[in-house]
Amino acid sequence: MKRVFVAFCLSVLPFLSSALTIDGVDIPEVIPATSEHSELKLNGASMRILYGVVDTYIGQLYVENPTTDATALIAADEYKRMVFHTVLKRVSGRRMATALYEALQLNTTPEEAKVLEARIQQVIELFDTRFKKGENGYIEWVPGKGSRIVIKGKEKGIIPGKDLNDAILRIWVGENPVGETFKKHVLGLEEYQPPKSAVRRKGGRR
Repeated sequence: MKRVFVAFCLSVLPFLSSALTIDGVDIPEVIPATSEHSELKLNGASMRILYGVVDTYIGQLYVENPTTDATALIAADEYKRMVFHTVLKRVSGRRMATALYEALQLNTTPEEAKVLEARIQQVIELFDTRFKKGENGYIEWVPGKGSRIVIKGKEKGIIPGKDLNDAILRIWVGENPVGETFKKHVLGLEEYQPPKSAVRRKGGRR
C-alpha cells in the first residue's frame, strides 16, 4: 500500500509543480526569497488584449500571500510585484506608461489624481525605453520605501507613497480594470484560457 501511495505522489508531482503557460511563455509559480523579501507567489496572470484583438503583454502578479479578494490585495502592506512581459514585436515604454496613466485615471477620483499627478509623471519618465518581444519590466511595492520600477533587469528608481502603488494595482484589479476577464485571471478567480477569437493579432507593432 505504501508503494502505491509513493507511486501516486510521484505521478502527480509534475502536474503540481508545473508553471502556468500563456502563449508559449512559462510563468513561474514563485519568485525566490531574497534578503529584502520572502518568497513571492503567483496570485494570477493573464494576457492583456488591446481592443479585444491585439495581444500586448502578459501581466503577472506576485504577492507574499495570494488572495482572490481585490480589496484585501490592494490594502496589504507587503511585497507585491506587477510584471509586464511584452508580446508585441516592439513597443515604446513611454507608450505603455501612457496607457497605464489613462487606465489609472479611471480608477481614481479627481482629488486622488491631483495628489498623485507628479508621481505618475515620474513613473512615465522612468519607462524611457523600447521593449521588444520577450522583454520584461515590473513595478513592485517595497514596504517602507515605495514603488520600485525595474525595466529589463535594471532598477530605474523608487517612487514613494503606498497610495500610488494602490492606484497602479487598481488598474488590474480595481472597479474599472483593463479587462474584467484579465482581472479574474490575476485574482486567481479563473484559470487563464486562450481567447477563441480568430481575429486576434499576435506580435504586431503598435
